[in-house]
Amino acid sequence: MTYDEFIAEYRKVSARAVYLSEKSRREGLLAIEDGIDTEKENQRDIIEYGLRLTVDGTDNSVIRDILENIIRQEEDKYTRLLMEIKKEAVLSIQSGENSRITVYRLNSFTNMDLTEDPILQKYMNKSGETGTFSEDELDALIGGKK
Repeated sequence: MTYDEFIAEYRKVSARAVYLSEKSRREGLLAIEDGIDTEKENQRDIIEYGLRLTVDGTDNSVIRDILENIIRQEEDKYTRLLMEIKKEAVLSIQSGENSRITVYRLNSFTNMDLTEDPILQKYMNKSGETGTFSEDELDALIGGKK
C-alpha cells in the first residue's frame, strides 16, 4: 500500500467511524449491527470483525486482544497502520466515546494537520460546532457501503 492509498482508505474509515459513533451514541450499539459487512467480517477486516464483537457485547480488553493478534500478522507498514486506525475506531465506538474525540484519535495516526483532514473539517464547522455526515456524503466517502 502506498501513502496515497493509505490516506484514501483513512478518509473512508474515519468517515464511517464518525457516522457509526454518532449512530451508536444516538440509538445504541445494536443500531449499527445492520451496517456490518459480513463478507468483510468473514475476511477478518478489523473494523467489521471488531464491530461484530462490539455488537455482541464483548469486553473491551478481549476485543483489543483479538484485533491486535490479527494486526501483528500484517507486514505492510501502511496496511498495518490502517488496521491500527480501524482498531481504535472500533474501541472508540464500543466505549461510547464522543465523536469529536474519535476524529482526533484517528487523525493522530496520520501526519495531516487538522486543517488538512477533510473528515475533521467536515465534522467541525467554522463556528466550532460539530457537524454530521448526511447519508449521501457518507455514501460518497466510503464508496456505497454504510
